[in-house]
Amino acid sequence: MSLKTASPTRSSRADMLLDGTTSKAGIESSRTPERTDRQERNTHAVQPVYLKVRRQASSKASSSFHPSRQPLFKGKVVTMDTKIENRLNMKDLDRLQDAFMTKTPDLKHELVYWNEGDGYDNKLSLNKEQFCEALSILLNKGSREEYGELFDKIDVTREGTVDWDKFASHMLLEFYEKDDRVKSTQVPQWKDLKHLPSPHKELIQRVAFLKNTNRYIAISKEGTISSWGVDMKLQRALKTGTDSCKARDLWVTYFVVLHNVNKIALAFTSKEIAIYDLSSKVEFSCQYKVQNLQYTPLSLDYWSNPMNPNEAILVFGDVGGYVNALFFNSAQIALFERPPAPAGEKQETCLNVDLHHIAIGKYKNVTYTKYQAHIKEWARQVKYSHYLECFISCATSSTRSVMIGWMEKHTSVNQPTKHSWRTYIPGSATSKKEIQRTSSFTIQQGVNAFDFSDQLNLIATAGVNHHVCLWNPYVVSKPNGILRGHMASVVQVQFIKSRGQLISFSKDKVLRIWDVQLQVCIQRLAGMFPKGPEVYSSLFFDEGKDRHGVERNRLFISFNYQLTLMEMKAEIKDRIMSHEKPVVAALYNSVYNQVVSVCQAGTMVMWMIDTGQKVKQFNGCHGSAEVTCLTQDSTETRLLTASTDGTVKIWDFNGHCYHTLDCSGGQPADIGQVLSLKRSVLAVGWAKYVTVFRDTSFREFHVLPSDWKGGQEHTEDVLCAAFMPPNILATGSYDGEIVIWNTNSEHSSRHLTQRMKKRTKSRSSTFVTKTRENTNVSMMSRKASRASLHSRGSGTDEETPVSEEKEQQYVEENEYSWAISKLLFLEARKGNSASGCANLVSCGGNGIVRFWNSSHNTLMAEFTAHQHAGSIIMASDKNNQYLVTGDVDGVLKVWEILEYATHSVDQPITEQPPLRTQFQPHQDMINTLELCERNERLIIISASSDCSVSLWDVHGNRIGTFGQEEHWKIEPYSHVEEFEEFEEKEEEEEDIEMEVESDHDSEWAPDPLAVENPNEYRVDTWQSTHLGKEYQETRRGKRQRQQPGTIPDLAYLHWERTGAPPSGPYSALDIPELNKIEQPTKPDPDKYFFERPSSVDKKLPKLPALADTLRTAYDEKSLFPAYIREFEAKMKNFHTQAISQALSNTQPKHSQPKTRPSLQNIGLQLGAQMSSKSPKPQAAARQKGLAGLRLKPLPQSRRSSVTTES
Repeated sequence: MSLKTASPTRSSRADMLLDGTTSKAGIESSRTPERTDRQERNTHAVQPVYLKVRRQASSKASSSFHPSRQPLFKGKVVTMDTKIENRLNMKDLDRLQDAFMTKTPDLKHELVYWNEGDGYDNKLSLNKEQFCEALSILLNKGSREEYGELFDKIDVTREGTVDWDKFASHMLLEFYEKDDRVKSTQVPQWKDLKHLPSPHKELIQRVAFLKNTNRYIAISKEGTISSWGVDMKLQRALKTGTDSCKARDLWVTYFVVLHNVNKIALAFTSKEIAIYDLSSKVEFSCQYKVQNLQYTPLSLDYWSNPMNPNEAILVFGDVGGYVNALFFNSAQIALFERPPAPAGEKQETCLNVDLHHIAIGKYKNVTYTKYQAHIKEWARQVKYSHYLECFISCATSSTRSVMIGWMEKHTSVNQPTKHSWRTYIPGSATSKKEIQRTSSFTIQQGVNAFDFSDQLNLIATAGVNHHVCLWNPYVVSKPNGILRGHMASVVQVQFIKSRGQLISFSKDKVLRIWDVQLQVCIQRLAGMFPKGPEVYSSLFFDEGKDRHGVERNRLFISFNYQLTLMEMKAEIKDRIMSHEKPVVAALYNSVYNQVVSVCQAGTMVMWMIDTGQKVKQFNGCHGSAEVTCLTQDSTETRLLTASTDGTVKIWDFNGHCYHTLDCSGGQPADIGQVLSLKRSVLAVGWAKYVTVFRDTSFREFHVLPSDWKGGQEHTEDVLCAAFMPPNILATGSYDGEIVIWNTNSEHSSRHLTQRMKKRTKSRSSTFVTKTRENTNVSMMSRKASRASLHSRGSGTDEETPVSEEKEQQYVEENEYSWAISKLLFLEARKGNSASGCANLVSCGGNGIVRFWNSSHNTLMAEFTAHQHAGSIIMASDKNNQYLVTGDVDGVLKVWEILEYATHSVDQPITEQPPLRTQFQPHQDMINTLELCERNERLIIISASSDCSVSLWDVHGNRIGTFGQEEHWKIEPYSHVEEFEEFEEKEEEEEDIEMEVESDHDSEWAPDPLAVENPNEYRVDTWQSTHLGKEYQETRRGKRQRQQPGTIPDLAYLHWERTGAPPSGPYSALDIPELNKIEQPTKPDPDKYFFERPSSVDKKLPKLPALADTLRTAYDEKSLFPAYIREFEAKMKNFHTQAISQALSNTQPKHSQPKTRPSLQNIGLQLGAQMSSKSPKPQAAARQKGLAGLRLKPLPQSRRSSVTTES
């Protein structure tokens, strides 16, 4: 049995230092001379296995011992854990396996006494003394006492020996327990709270999951039933009731799902239990009604035997304190036997069943029993445990708070349950089930609810006295543990069985997650649930798996008629973390070429951006306070951090703090942003005004703020600010107002209120805060607000039209939908703002980005960058070509805004700019974004609450995450390389597909025709092979071409089969006798040979001139290039000179006919002049003759060619 795959550790440099090899030399040198001499005397004898390994380990340790490591260890064993099992690494386990798995010789060593070959497969088996001696030689990871304790743990049966099988089994169990402990103590990470649009009007009694149809169902008190798909889309909503009383007097108290028969049972205040069939898609059809109950049923539970689905139990508790149980033995056939319908009458759909008739045995397939569990108290919850075979109920009374009704006495909890139910035979009655005994648990003030875990064998009770108690079902005197922490009555509890955790929810809307084994609270969620008066709440956690084996892990909590959903985030294995806590900010420093990041705990880390290597790390920047933001000054030599304690600290890159700025007078303040200007430092985020620290005050370590001359201009808290040199400051507030300031005078100049909230409302009544569950301290209100809006907005993706309208109405009324989370000046458009170009960008609630013109107070454009993503943040490059936005889900989008909102418009632009790329670098909310350029690549630096800082480029290519083992190198971006990588990926995918297809082809079976008649069987490769089929499909997709037909039965092809002598291909041609040709008739000469009319008189019509046909005037400058117009002007000048010369010369020198100067003659003369300068064009003109002349353009114009033809 190998342990290589079971160990979760991996070899690293730390393991190499801690595996004991470096300290073996010192240990070997410290051994006594007597033992060394004794070993040397027996070198020629056959040695035991572990002595051979001992010498090998000793020689290896001596050779690998390095003097530089002596001061570090000094002969001592360095341990990382108190348990010896946790100190063993992979090399230690390999040594032990090699020693144990080698068969022992027949000869015995005189010093070693063991049972040779007593282990599994004649392998080594050691007693306690030999085991301690062997491990001290092989491992050297502990003392002999620790090895002895390990031997006792392994030898649980007290056989006195240990072999490799026992050792490996113990280690596997140890690793399994360690994994379970890690999983149980792991804090769940939740997605944002979603408010599902509810069709209910009264309080929701319960939520359940239907396994058969993969949907959720919720039923409210007035009888409204809502059904939801796994995508949380409302599928249907209907109302049910009963005819026994009026609808206004009827309440649904509880319901339970009957999974094995696909039915649902509802309990009514009319003392009825109605069972509906869920198979009908049109409506819920009532099949059975159990009537005439003694008391009103208050709670239900159902169980079916997985080995025999016909066996089932329906248990219900009533207001009289009774626990009632119906035992079915043919549930798959019918829950209740239907009497035959009278002759000629139709069978009724709903069967009314009297409980008294069941008790007297009228129905053969069901029996009934009950017992008094609580006296004068309601049985608020009941449950049947097949593990204990008992009924559990609770009540809000100090005595008999929890009652267990045992149906059968057990000697051991782990004993398998054997039901004593008699197999149902038609016509025979089943035996009556009775409660044998009861157990009573006393809890002060009673219990609201409980849950039982058969894996842990514990009952968790939700006490009215604010405590959650854990009980052993067999121990009623005191609980196993008391979980304290709630400040109000606990109303619901439920086990998370897959994680070994417990969920509890109290009346003050506080949710706690407990580690059951450690009995400690590992998570507290508060402030995120709907505000309001005291409400009734029900809790349901779905930890089932979908069809792909992925856990759903959804938590439903109802608040009266409202229904909320929290989904647990999928655990990312091997996640790269840059910090141990969520990262709140990261920035790029161009002076040192580093990325600086800081987390909530105040750990600041410097990274090399070119390689990803960590340079420095400073811990506890603000003590125990949570860090909220990070920035740097204009010289990029100082860092400024802010925290929730209301202070801002100024650091250098060596971790020295120069100043502490007190923003709020010693009171806690949630500082959202810090701006470092040339002569001052500004801080905003927690007040309606701007806090300023002037450079004249930076003489002392503790600096107090100065007065902002402009005073208070905002009516709500200022959340963000942006600065554009030399003196323009913009601030954005919670209500959506943007104020433009002059930093010289510190007075406001303009207010942008186009998207400002007009009416005021109390924030505490509507605003839903959000806390980060993965830390012990709460997140800042700004980020909490972003996430809270996402919890509302993200729930509208898959809703019905009516629900969408309600959700949109809520989003519009939500206060944070107006809030501004980020302001950004487009400095590249600094000189174009006066002409109407947008120079300011804002983003915030509902994922909307807006472009403003601060000079004209106008809204230029707005668009939704992230649909239903709540609040977003953004960043832009220096050239303002790209705008990068990030949302609370970790999604980034890159927009190209170079030509967006650059001209003044009458109405704001609502179209989105071009989306360059979209990707998701993080699994949680993105807190900060920054763009920088390295090696001709535009890089995006993103910091997220998933504890990582990532580098991507604007094209969506991942560079790396700070903290990973492999370092990177930023190279210039190449589209060719990206295309080649894409092709390589496609080839790899094709290879994988071919491998998968080959795996399918490996399941081959012979054709039955080939087995029956092998002589005549022929394989058609085109139809039976993938190559032939793919070739046929390829040929079908191509253009059809005419192919020559085939000639059947060619003798020269089949002469071997036919026996005919071979011959050439022409012998297969059939040449019949030619048909006789009749005497052709002569044509009529008068018909064909007649005199044609003369074509001399016919003249073609003269085409009109181009100027006569033109109807539209044209501009020569836009129609012809400049060199043609210049050439035309020169020809006109030449034409004028030629005419004047002809008129002046009465006696021509050369006798030639007088012709009217034409364009052709002018062109010939110009060509002759130009040809005299260059002989080559003259020769070309001679070759072409008068057909045309190619003219060269002037030297000033660009090269082109113009051909003039006659």
